[in-house]
Amino acid sequence: VLNGLHQLLKSVEPTLKSASGSLAAAEDVLLHLEETDESFHKHDFVKFIRENIETHIGPLVDEEIEKRSISGAPNSVSRQETLVQAVTGNAVESKLFSDLTHMICSSTISAASTMLRSLDEEHNSMSSDEDAESQLSKRMKSVFSEGASTYGSSFNQGMFFMSQQFHCIADELDCRKPIDIRRDALTRLCQVPPSDVMASESWSQLRVSLMDALADSDPFLSHTALSFHAKMFAVPNYQIMRETYTCLAEHLIRWFKVFSHSLPSVNEPLDITKPDIVLLLKRIRLLNEFQCEVPSIWVRYPESFLEVIVDSSLALLTLQLNLGKNNSGDKLTALNFLSLIDIRANWFRKWLHGNYSRATLINSLEGKYQPLLVDAVLQCLMFCRDSLSKPSSHPHHSPQDTRRTTYTPRELRYAHFVHSLCFVSRLLIYTGGRELFPLNVRIFSQPISVQQLLISWIQLIGLAKSKPKPGHKAYEAAGLLGKAICSLCVSNAFVEECVGNDVIAALLVPITSWLGYGKRSSEACMLHIAEILASLTSTCAGRKLLLHGGTNNRISPSRSAAAHIIAEFAQKSLNGNLPTSPSRSTGAAPSYQVTGAFVFVCRQMYNVCEGLLLLLEYQLHQSIADAWKQAHVKWGDGNSAPPKSYDSNDNLDEQSSPTQSSSRNLVMWEETLLDNLLNFAATPKGLLLLQQTGAINECVAYMHSRYTKKLQVSKCEKFGYGVMVTQVAATAAGTSALQKAGFLRAIIHELWVHLEHATDEIRMTAPRPFPLQPIDRAVHKSFMGLVNVLSSYQAVHELFYQQSLPNKSSYGFREIPESPVVSFPFCQSHVFGLSEMIIDQLSIERNYLLVKTHTIGGEGERLLPSRNLFDPHQRRQNNYVWPLFHHFPIPKEYSPTIAAQPSMKKESALSRFLSSTKSAEKNRQWLDQLRATLIKVMKSAASTVRGGVLIETIEKTLQALERMPEERVFKKSPPKAGANRDPSTPSTPLVQTIGVKLAIRYGKQVNALKANPETAAGNLTAVLRSCGQFLSQQQSYSPALKLTSGPYPCHDWFVSTVFLMLSGSKDRSIGMLLKISELLCSGYLWPARLHASIHLSDGVRASGIPPLFSCTGHHVELILQTEHPLIYSAFRMSGYTPSQITQHWLTQCFWNYLSWTQITHYVLTIVTMGSDYQVYICVSLLKHLQHEILSHRQTQDLQVFLKENAIKGFLGSEWFDYMIKLEQSYRSTVLTSMRNI
Repeated sequence: VLNGLHQLLKSVEPTLKSASGSLAAAEDVLLHLEETDESFHKHDFVKFIRENIETHIGPLVDEEIEKRSISGAPNSVSRQETLVQAVTGNAVESKLFSDLTHMICSSTISAASTMLRSLDEEHNSMSSDEDAESQLSKRMKSVFSEGASTYGSSFNQGMFFMSQQFHCIADELDCRKPIDIRRDALTRLCQVPPSDVMASESWSQLRVSLMDALADSDPFLSHTALSFHAKMFAVPNYQIMRETYTCLAEHLIRWFKVFSHSLPSVNEPLDITKPDIVLLLKRIRLLNEFQCEVPSIWVRYPESFLEVIVDSSLALLTLQLNLGKNNSGDKLTALNFLSLIDIRANWFRKWLHGNYSRATLINSLEGKYQPLLVDAVLQCLMFCRDSLSKPSSHPHHSPQDTRRTTYTPRELRYAHFVHSLCFVSRLLIYTGGRELFPLNVRIFSQPISVQQLLISWIQLIGLAKSKPKPGHKAYEAAGLLGKAICSLCVSNAFVEECVGNDVIAALLVPITSWLGYGKRSSEACMLHIAEILASLTSTCAGRKLLLHGGTNNRISPSRSAAAHIIAEFAQKSLNGNLPTSPSRSTGAAPSYQVTGAFVFVCRQMYNVCEGLLLLLEYQLHQSIADAWKQAHVKWGDGNSAPPKSYDSNDNLDEQSSPTQSSSRNLVMWEETLLDNLLNFAATPKGLLLLQQTGAINECVAYMHSRYTKKLQVSKCEKFGYGVMVTQVAATAAGTSALQKAGFLRAIIHELWVHLEHATDEIRMTAPRPFPLQPIDRAVHKSFMGLVNVLSSYQAVHELFYQQSLPNKSSYGFREIPESPVVSFPFCQSHVFGLSEMIIDQLSIERNYLLVKTHTIGGEGERLLPSRNLFDPHQRRQNNYVWPLFHHFPIPKEYSPTIAAQPSMKKESALSRFLSSTKSAEKNRQWLDQLRATLIKVMKSAASTVRGGVLIETIEKTLQALERMPEERVFKKSPPKAGANRDPSTPSTPLVQTIGVKLAIRYGKQVNALKANPETAAGNLTAVLRSCGQFLSQQQSYSPALKLTSGPYPCHDWFVSTVFLMLSGSKDRSIGMLLKISELLCSGYLWPARLHASIHLSDGVRASGIPPLFSCTGHHVELILQTEHPLIYSAFRMSGYTPSQITQHWLTQCFWNYLSWTQITHYVLTIVTMGSDYQVYICVSLLKHLQHEILSHRQTQDLQVFLKENAIKGFLGSEWFDYMIKLEQSYRSTVLTSMRNI
């Protein structure tokens, strides 16, 4: 009745809510429910009433009809009506109908009372509804009471119980009653809904009787009582669940206190087929199942519900714990049985998952239930100690071994250990759990720390015999310990707090054994260690610990750091140079699986800038490339069929496999090596190393195969291949590899499909609405992907140089471009319209692009038109105020008037210092004094550092630097054989001609040039030609790439900068450039200086990767990762890299991004303060833009913002303190790397 009534009310709830809040209206709805509800006769409550009427009243009605039909009267309508009325009247007036009505009303009243009582308890906090609920309760009780009084008050014994009957059952269930009476009483009790039992006044007495029944030796009573508890757990009422759980828990506590003598001791086998053990296991299993399910619901109920459940559970589990006393007569406890049922402590894992229950649980473990935690820690330590003292095969359960009937004492102890291990390892994940350590234990003189636990676990892993297999539920101790440590080491907070040098030293012991320092550890042990190290290196704290040995000293990192030992092992494993094992003269090389696992650990370190620099000496890129080439040759020689593609994150089989497995091993080994080699492309310098191996095309092709399948980079990576694709595309060689692999075709195809709304699924049937935004959100991601790939000049040059645009008379709408070159005529063919000048959004955007490409200038040096048709700042919303640029000269509205600097020289501390020194005094000491003076002046009066003072400072600094051998790294030397010399006067390239025009126009605009434009243009062209001829004598070209097949392809913006700084003087410009060309700073200030230069190694020169990218960009990312992780993360999440934008800025000497004054200060700072200040300036710029970077990361247009907009508000003089701080921390690393180009 209760369930049926509840279902009926739930189904009519919407109708009742619409009854205008009136009880009378609600009653009217219920009275006419049969007329309005189509499912009326399908409700269980209605079916219950109908079945009772048919059962009790049906025979009476049939009998009355038969009696009245014998008369044989005519079958008329009036006759039928009279018959129905007569039969109905007799049936309603009968005693059967009266009893039936009374019974239904009584059961309904009881069910309604239970529902209302539960509703009041569950919603006791909703005070606003209490009055209405009490009124509804009274109204329903009065309705049923009136109905009951109408049909009589007699009540025969039926299937519904009243309070006196519950009292009678409670008396009959007393343990002193005969067994038959108790069985009958319990049977009758099981027929009553659990909610009625709990609501009865005899519940406290019934509760005691049920616990007695659970402990009874009679199987019927104990099993029936347990079934009744299981039935009560299914009731969705927290009070019933709470009472049921505490009843079961208290019974088990009492049972273990009274009957534990009947259990076997910890040193005796356990036979789980004995009836008393079977019943005990069933009780604990029921308890455990509720423990695992209750966390999903207890947040809905009062906090007291949670506290009672936790307290009851921990009280049971802490019962009779021996806490390391090792008494052979100790009996098995509830914790031993729970360990057999839930060996991985899933109940504890679920209880700790939510913060709601975690705080209560940890507080309990810190207080009176601390013995449970102490026992778990002791079990872990003692098991490890015993196993290390007596190494032997440990018992472990197999998932297939499900029909065992006996557990040996060793298996029982092992199950207890596994449960304790899962308990402790799960607790240590959370901050509150770690705060419980160090833990005081009586049998230990010192408190037990987390590091002690970890070290003991790692030592036991040394006994590993089985290799870890993904997705395999192994119960070997080493495998469980390895997984537990890995789950902890992926937490950065845990590593910072709990992992120290002692733990790292323990992890390195197996590795050093393979390097010739003792007996070799097993390969299974090595694989577990590699997994733990990989988890460590996936966190910032763990990576720093391995790289710096806990000192965190980047200036002079420790040679004993773990990274060096790991890299040495990986290198020697790849090269086959490991020392021979003392126990055997052959077979020194580890398996592919072990080598690949430790190469992956190294990869976790070298795919960040700091780790790559530290591991550079081991030449891992070359070792991996050589191993890949050997594997590739082996596969090619032995197999003619193409290899099947495998996931490189799969585990390799053992080398002793059959032939088919060996072939699979070889293919997976080859892909593993390619995958690890590819990850060098995660950093700018790593990309240079990858290019030098000659395997970049194969690596990019492998990346493309995984990228198209949407696979993650590795098991430890959170991002996909987007950033790596962008990094690769920043170089000419990388762009060429992307094009060969089909990356560009895939990106353009995806973009074109979005543009044309031509997806296969909804091409014709459901076209999408045409977007109103300039860039549709659906196409935005594809467009940004193409922007990332084509954001560097090297990429554009490699793809478009000497490529003629295809020209077709017409293009079909089903045609899709296959390359960037082909896409241009496609786009043009889709642009149509009138040739007249029309002010619309498209013409405004065209006007913006024309003005922007024709003018040059940083903040305040050029005015760009609005990109919106309706300017919100104008009063007249229908008037576009900017003139359209459709013929030369450009409208004057776009060229602001810049006041000329006063010609009178203003004396400053810098000018006084320069005038007071002589030529002979220009040495290292003088240079240090100059730098100190410059810093002081830049901080106090940066506006005075301009014009003649600035040029004089640069010239005298160059004189001092020429006398320092460490700065004069590009000495004049005769060109090598094969160097390019062209005595004829070359024609001026078109790109240079356009660049000269832009530079002269900009120089006149900022008042840097006094001569007329034609003369200045001729002088600048002559300077560019002279520099080009000088540099060509020190260049060696390579036909492998378009970029390296000839002279520097870009306009030389640095030469143009020097020319403007010297007011257009041709001779002075050439003289200063020749002096700079011998110094280290020229390799970074002057991008054309080292283009295809003979001063570079053959590999670097052939790669076409400039030092601006591989060195400056690398160190910018290094500092950002350490000092400004938010900025670095914003770039990664945008699929863009800091090295790309810094290369773009520096290649054009910050033209269009900084004002002319700031550009001259940039050149002055690099020449005077050192080449490493180029890195610090770029970091300062990105820090200055941090707010905008984070903001545009949210709008997903970071690349466009950084490329298109000038840097506003940046003054280099204001960042000197910050740059000096960076110099103190990073100069030794940055400057050393810059000198080693």
